[in-house]
Amino acid sequence: MVIDDDNTITELLATVIEKYGFTPITASNGRAALDILDQIPPPVLIITDYSMPLLNGRELILALSLKPGYEQIPVVMITGSSAQDLQLPNTCNFEGVILKPFDLATIAGIIMKYTGGDKSYHLA
Repeated sequence: MVIDDDNTITELLATVIEKYGFTPITASNGRAALDILDQIPPPVLIITDYSMPLLNGRELILALSLKPGYEQIPVVMITGSSAQDLQLPNTCNFEGVILKPFDLATIAGIIMKYTGGDKSYHLA
């Protein structure tokens, strides 16, 4: 799942995910993401922005870590802020931060790492 309030970033990441044969699911904030996740099977990977309205990336990751079936799903955060300026979550599902601007090879590497390239996974 791709969660970002910047539609350009969301579309770019969705395109990369599609290139690897997955059907991306997107949301514009953490609250919308939680609503969508209540209606679909758990994804194998979640990529979220840090700074968003309604529910930011940190709050989303904390909420997911408490949601049954989601505590082990890897979550990668993307941000335009300095990683030193962020209050990062300390949960087992938080895998790290990618700083904007990022290159597509980094995103592709993340997708391959967490899916193993196996397209039978549900990549939301």
